[in-house]
Order: sequence, then C-alpha cells, then structure tokens
Amino acid sequence: MEKLFRNNGNQSLGVEQKKVVHKKQILRTLYFFGTMSNSELSKIIKLSTPKINSLLVELIEDGLVKELGRGDSSGGRRPNIYGLVEDGFYVVGITININRTIISIFNSNNKEVGTPQFLPVRIQPDFGIFSEINELLDGILAEKNIEKSKVLVVGVELPGLINQKQGINKTYFPNISNLSEELQKIFGLPVYISHDSKLRAFTEQHFGLAKNKKNVLVLQVDWGLGLGIIINGKLYSGKSGYSGEFGHLPIVDNGVLCNCGKQGCLETIVSATAIARIARQGIQNGKSSLIKQLVNDDLDKIDISTIIEAANRGDQFAISIFSDVGYWLGKGIVYLIQIFNPELIVVGGRVAEASQFIISPVQQAIYTFSNRDISDDTEIKFSALGQKAGPLGAAAYALDKIASAKLS
Repeated sequence: MEKLFRNNGNQSLGVEQKKVVHKKQILRTLYFFGTMSNSELSKIIKLSTPKINSLLVELIEDGLVKELGRGDSSGGRRPNIYGLVEDGFYVVGITININRTIISIFNSNNKEVGTPQFLPVRIQPDFGIFSEINELLDGILAEKNIEKSKVLVVGVELPGLINQKQGINKTYFPNISNLSEELQKIFGLPVYISHDSKLRAFTEQHFGLAKNKKNVLVLQVDWGLGLGIIINGKLYSGKSGYSGEFGHLPIVDNGVLCNCGKQGCLETIVSATAIARIARQGIQNGKSSLIKQLVNDDLDKIDISTIIEAANRGDQFAISIFSDVGYWLGKGIVYLIQIFNPELIVVGGRVAEASQFIISPVQQAIYTFSNRDISDDTEIKFSALGQKAGPLGAAAYALDKIASAKLS
C-alpha cells in the first residue's frame, strides 16, 4: 500500500509507474462500486482483460484484493468476481462545523468501522483545532485497534468560502496558502479538504439520490445554507471553487444582518442557526411552546434538534416556524429551478430532518412563484443519508483524489 499511494514521484512516467496508476484505479473502482468481474473492471478502467487480470493477481499478492468465487453468466464460462480485502486499508472522513466535529473510519469496503464519534471541537480561525482533532483521531484508531499506517488518506469537510483550486479557506484560515499540505504535516497522512455543500453533492452523486442522474442540485440546509451543483453528470465548482453560495441570495426584504455583512440573505431565515434564533425570539416575546420546557427554561440551549422534537410532539409554534422556513426555501428554490432546469433537487442537512413539516410549504411556494412548465420537470426529494453524509463523502472524496492522482 505504501508503494501504491505514497510514491515520491521522482521516477519518470514509465511502465512500473503506469502500473501503479492502474492499480489505484482498480482499488478506487472496487471501493465505489463494490465487487465485480474482470470484464466489468476492464470496461470501466478501459484496459484489456488480460492486463486487468495481471494487475488483479499482483493486488491479491499485495493483500488488497481477493477473489470471491464465480459470478452469474448469461452464457459461457462464469466470470471470477473480485473485491477488496476488508482490512486492506482504511480511510477517515471528518466533518467540522460550527457546533462540533464528527469522525468516521471506513474500511476498504466502504463500511463504517463502529459508530461515528461526535466531538466538541468547533470550526474557528484557530489552526490548533486540527492538532486537537488529530490527537482525538489517534485515540479512536487505538481504541479500534487500527494501525495508523493502514490509514490511506483523510478527508476533511469544512464550512466557509473555499478556493478549491488553491486550497484556501478564506473564511477561517485566509493566511494558509495550501490547507491540505499543512494538514498533512499535522496528521502525518495525505489529507484532502472540500467545501461542505460541494462534498454533499459528491456524496449524493455516488451513494445517494443523485446516483446515475445528470443534472442535480443538492441543497445543504444545515447551520448555513449551501448548494452543490451537478451538471451533465459532473460536479460544477466555478472558476475558483466559489459556486453554490445560495444562502447569500438577498431575498428577504428588511431582513436581519447576515454573517457575510449583507442584509436579508436567505440563510438568515432558513438555516438551523436562523431557526434557533427565531424560536428563541418568539418565546422571549411571549409565544407559548413546548420548546421552553424541553430546554428547562434555558433558552440558550435551543437548537434545531429541540425544535424538531417539539414539532414532532405537535407543538404549533415549532410547526409554524418550519412552515415559514419551507415557504422561504421554496421561494429560493424557484430561482434554481428556472435558472438550472434540474431533473432533481436533493435537500439535506439538519433542517431536512423536519421534512414532513417543510415539504408542503416548499411545494406551495414553487406553485405560486414558478413557471409550472419548468417546475413540473423537477423532482424534489429529501436526502436519506442523514448525518453520515459528511464523513462518508469526505472519506470517499479523499480516496478518489489520491487514487486519481497521476504520478509525476
């Protein structure tokens, strides 16, 4: 594994180096698509079946691939089926947001090892948080009896304004020119970062509702509001990676001041942060609600989970908040439908956990403000991946990057 993924790149691109590239492509394909035959791998990787077979033999000798027996045949000899050795390598997915950090470890079959670890480390403009997270990761690996040398790569999902091409997070770490390189020094492993909304689109594209779809928008309605864009089956990032700042569409007249410094951004009325603020202000202004009881009269403890629980118990104030959120979200979605004409819009994030209270007002706003000939072309669904979407996508994205990297 060391030879495959941590080559120093000093050789010229020769036969052996091309072989390494092709081996990585096989491992990536089996990780993303699961078990398959020699001929299926050949079609995806675009190498001859004898060449694929030769590489598979070597990967079996490396302890990374195993033969799983014969598959079904539509005629002729039944093909051999190949898959990854379960503990051949591991990948780590880390989600860092304004409230906490989530760490998940996945084996080479893309199966989570144990349960995700929720840690009280929040995103802030302090690079020291990554040393803290690395120490916590070392403890988790030790607890699971996983040697760090078997971890192939770490993927980190971050909020903020990220220039993906330069690897700069302009919101939190504007003075660090290549965040991935600096993180590699801390973790002692290859690290790839990605913007949270774009990463969620990647996750839905490979493991969720956007799989096998061509034109999809993925809304990340979480502590903020972001947009991932898939056009003609490919993720779209824009010139510098700044596409998808949907939450900062100035849509609310006389709205509150946003963190970006502008007034009336959509994020200020539909995000989890906004919902908690609206609930807190409503109760302070005399609204009667179960929410107050759920936090034992400590209004500072109100968060999205509390409000969802109250709504699920039939609390009218909580339900009315989500109804308003659905209306504004739907009004924003109208812009997306009429600009992009997508086949599917996926809504994910913590706010999506209240989908039963949001979907009707979303649809009502779309019916009210959109051209029906266009909006009837678009299906709206709520993500089924839940909170695992971030770490799952971060790990897979990092593996995809390291496996796709060409040796120099």
